Amino acid sequence: MHSRAHMLLEKEYLFMQKDPSPAWGIKARPLRLDNMLEWFGTIEGLKETIWEGGIFTITLTFSEGYHEVPPEVNFHTIPFHPNIDMNTGRPCLALLDDFHVWKESYSIESILLALQNLLSSPVVDNAVNSEAAALLRDSPDTYRQMVMECVRASLKVHAGESITNPKSGPRSANGESVVPSGDTSATVQVKPSGSKLARVSFDDYLTTWTGIATSKAKSDMKNPLLEAIKDNPNLQSAHFGLPLEELQLHMKKQLEEHNSLMYGNFAHKPTEQEIQDKKLDQINKMRKIYLPRRSAPPPSSAQSEVGEPWEKEVDDLVAWTTNLDEQALE
Repeated sequence: MHSRAHMLLEKEYLFMQKDPSPAWGIKARPLRLDNMLEWFGTIEGLKETIWEGGIFTITLTFSEGYHEVPPEVNFHTIPFHPNIDMNTGRPCLALLDDFHVWKESYSIESILLALQNLLSSPVVDNAVNSEAAALLRDSPDTYRQMVMECVRASLKVHAGESITNPKSGPRSANGESVVPSGDTSATVQVKPSGSKLARVSFDDYLTTWTGIATSKAKSDMKNPLLEAIKDNPNLQSAHFGLPLEELQLHMKKQLEEHNSLMYGNFAHKPTEQEIQDKKLDQINKMRKIYLPRRSAPPPSSAQSEVGEPWEKEVDDLVAWTTNLDEQALE
C-alpha cells in the first residue's frame, strides 16, 4: 500500500496528463512510475529576458511528509545566478526554505513557476552565489554576457541528454509500455529506470563553451576565459596549445606586425658602434672565405729578417680591407 505522499503525487501527475498546464516553459514528470517521490523537470527562461532560450534541468525529491513540507529541489544544469548555489544547484527560494511560507495548496506547477520567475528576478542581498551577485551589482554588462554564455551552454547540455523519446510512451526495463494504474489512455514519456541524470556544474560547461564562443553581448565586452588566464603563462600555453617560449615569440611577432601596420615600418638608423661592428663582421667573413687555414711554421734557430711569404699576403689583405668603402660593403 502506498503512502499518502505517493498517492497525492500520483493524483497530481494524472491531473497534469489529462489537463496540461497553460503555463509556458515548464515540464515535470516522475523519474519512474513505481516511485512517485522522485521527479525531474525542465524550466525555460522567460521570453524578453536575458534568460530567454535557456533550458535548465531540475530534480524534485519529495519526502513522506509531502504536502506538509516542500520538496528538495536542485538544478542539474546549474545557472550562474545570485540565488542558486553553483556547487549544489540548490535555489534560494522562500517557499522551499521556510516551512512557514510553504502552503499545502502549492503544487509542482507552483514550484516550477516560482523557479522560472527567480531566474529573471535575482536578489543580490544575502546571495548564495556572491560572485554572481557582485558581478550583477558592479558590472551588469559582464553579468549579462555570463548569463548569455550560460544559456548557450544549457542548450548544448540539453541537446546531449536523452531523457525522453518523443515518439514513444514510457518503457519498462524489458521494453514494454508502461501506463499508470487507473488510466488506460495516458501515454506518458518517462525516463527509463536504468538511466541516471548526470549533474553538470556551471564551472564545467562555462569553461568549455566560453572558450569557443564567438559572439558577445556587446563589442567592448571581454572574454571571461581569456581574462581569467591572462596572468598565468602556464594556463595560456595550455589554452593555445603552444610552449611558453613559442607563445611569447608569436605575441611579439604579432605586436611588431601591428605596429608596422598602424605606424609604418621606419628604418632604424645605425649608430657608429653598429657601423664599426658591421665592418668587422664583414672582414671576418672575408678572411674565412679567402684565407685558407695554415699550420704554423716549424721553429727556426735563425729568424729571417724578411719574414715568410704568407705573412706578407696577410698584411696586404688587411691593408686592402681597411681601405674598403662602406658603400661597397653594403
